[in-house]
Amino acid sequence: MDRRIKRTRQAVFNAVLELLVEKDTDKITVLELCSRADINKSTFYLHYKNIEDCLESCFKTIMDGVINISKRIDYEQMKTEPKPVIDSLLDEVEKNTDYLVKFKSSDICGPAIKVLKENLVSSICENNNITLENNYYDYCVITFLVGGCIDAVIGPLPIFDKEAISNSICTMIKTKT
Repeated sequence: MDRRIKRTRQAVFNAVLELLVEKDTDKITVLELCSRADINKSTFYLHYKNIEDCLESCFKTIMDGVINISKRIDYEQMKTEPKPVIDSLLDEVEKNTDYLVKFKSSDICGPAIKVLKENLVSSICENNNITLENNYYDYCVITFLVGGCIDAVIGPLPIFDKEAISNSICTMIKTKT
């Protein structure tokens, strides 16, 4: 990707974060976002269809890192040794803690977290050939664990104690699987 595009998207991403803390998403305007990101409206529309597309793109940036890690999860291995997988997921969260703290207070957090949970469950199950039809129990366990893990990370923010979260999630996984 061209470095100008990266720089523009990063500026927009940062502006979105700042504005999410200040107001609800339906109150953010393209003009205001452009001013905060120090870009022209025409530049904004080269990258995004509208403000909703921009917000979705910003969340997708965070979600993609977590989804990519989930694609490498070996469910059978994770049941006995979850720490490496959990720590890699928490590393991704740690890189984005500032964004997540701001995102948590936005009005799109709830729906976006729901989509993240669904995508993670789908990714883990798909990559381990688990379906409702062939393994209802494991599908339910994965759904339960993903939901609990995400809530355990997002709930306490702005406090993020990676070691404590890792230990509690690993204990839960070993207990529930």
